[in-house]
This record gives sequence, structure tokens and C-alpha cells, in this order.
Amino acid sequence: MDIIFYRKINNAQLWDKIQKLRELIKSSKTFKKRVCWKCGKDLNIYDFLSDNVEYTPKAIFKLWQNPLLEFHCCECFKLLKSHELRAIENISKTRKCLYCGKEIDLYTYNKRNNYLKIYELKEIWQDPKAEIFCDSLCRKKYNREASRGVLNLKFKNR
Repeated sequence: MDIIFYRKINNAQLWDKIQKLRELIKSSKTFKKRVCWKCGKDLNIYDFLSDNVEYTPKAIFKLWQNPLLEFHCCECFKLLKSHELRAIENISKTRKCLYCGKEIDLYTYNKRNNYLKIYELKEIWQDPKAEIFCDSLCRKKYNREASRGVLNLKFKNR
């Protein structure tokens, strides 16, 4: 999971790609605005870049400008993949928050972590050692206590 999370927030590389993409957009005479093909929500090329960091800014720009392609927002795209979500759910419907112990269902977790691709969601959800949190507050509390060394005592006493 660390690799997935790191790939999503590696700011130095992402900011470099964003800057290159901005230059491509500025040099373009006609920059295409995009909306979700299904729900009509406005789409942002920078979100598209951050969801597809394995592509170069030039490749992202070409895909975005291609008149033959249509795009979906993250939620509509995941609905297209709903059969894959059901397959993940069939293996494990719920997980427990590592910090507070509250049960979380797959769909709630998916909505809160909508930056995850389906295969990443599956990998995390099915890994019993993955750190699953019900919300960002529990994640922050867990990380704060872990940095202070408080967690070992807390979880030994459960």
C-alpha cells in the first residue's frame, strides 16, 4: 500500500508534470473543456493527470484533446466497474477501522478514497495488514499516536 499512496502524493514529480502540462495548455490555440460523459460534471485535466501519473504530460494532453475520446468522472467510472466492486465485496464486505474499530463497508471506503483505482482498492481491501481507517480523523489520530509510541500500549490492552 505504501507504494500506491506514495505514487499519489509524490509532490515534486507531480508538480513538475503539472508545470509541463500548463506550458502545453498555454501553447495550445484551442484547449478542450471536458465534462463527464455520463453525468455532465466538469472535469479537470490536472485531476486526470494526477489519476494517471504513469503518463507524461504530453500524452495526457494528447488524450485530453483527442476528439474521439470521452471521459468519465471518478464516480461514474467506478460505476462502470461496479461488477468488479461486487467481486471484491463478495470476498469481504466490511473491514474495521484500525484506530477506533468501527466497521466500514467497501462502498463507503471507496467513496472516501475515490483516488484509488479499482485494482488498488482490491489490493488494499483484501490485504489484512493494510491500514484501513473510517475517516481522516482516525487516520490522523493513529499517525499522531504512532509517532509518539502510544499505539503499542493502546493496542496491547485491547
